Amino acid sequence: MAGIAARIGFPPASCPRMTITAPPSPSRAVTGWRDRSAPLARRAALAASVVLGLGLAMQLVSAGAAVFVNPEWWLFHAEAVHWFDWLSPVAIVLGFLGRLSRRFKVLSVSVVVLVFLQYFTAGLRTSASFGAGAALHPLNGFLLFWAVTEMLRCAWAQRRG
Repeated sequence: MAGIAARIGFPPASCPRMTITAPPSPSRAVTGWRDRSAPLARRAALAASVVLGLGLAMQLVSAGAAVFVNPEWWLFHAEAVHWFDWLSPVAIVLGFLGRLSRRFKVLSVSVVVLVFLQYFTAGLRTSASFGAGAALHPLNGFLLFWAVTEMLRCAWAQRRG
């Protein structure tokens, strides 16, 4: 039959062949969305890292001011942390959405853990039996600053994908 159809010129050369394609699978639609959102998430992760770093620098300065200038700075030190500590779990989400490196993701999780330890060690100062553990608060603060600085370096290196 194919031979006869070809001899009589069917289908005509001017008629394009009709092809049937399947609709795109849902996974392709999600991948397309993730591909478009990844650069934005990378930039947001960089911005979150910068704000976290600046916030931690502000915490170091306010703690120093409380020790060497005026103890009233402790009130600012205790309240200002709430301006930026919520960015640490956001950085984890942005790391996955932006498809950032494993190192960035591990650092962002470690920042969340270190922020929790900051609250924990700050609370130890009122404990009768573990009051000396509050001395770990400044050390943990420096570890937190280091982790955020490394997170910032990773985000900067991967800002363009």
